Amino acid sequence: MSNGPGEPPSHEPEEFDPDSLGPDTVDPASLGPETPSAPDPPDGSEVDREIHGLFWWLAALANVALLAASLGVMFVVFRARWTLGAQLTLSGLIVGGYVYYRVRQFQSE
Repeated sequence: MSNGPGEPPSHEPEEFDPDSLGPDTVDPASLGPETPSAPDPPDGSEVDREIHGLFWWLAALANVALLAASLGVMFVVFRARWTLGAQLTLSGLIVGGYVYYRVRQFQSE
């Protein structure tokens, strides 16, 4: 039942191609609109030194305010140390208020 020497019999299927399964390959660029590119960030040397210093000073003070207020509340709730907790919480609120005031003052300039 052979078709000739070295040829497979006619009743056998052709060689299976595993690449024939699955989706067709698609060019990702053809799937949708062109992806916009992000602008380059500005050079840090263009920032005014006074504004740069004010930003970092207020960022540090905001962290101190948050830490003090949080610790104050935790001292009151978990340790029942009302005096220390109240002092820390009040200090944190005052420093936080100062940071808020300075930010608003800077924005109005």
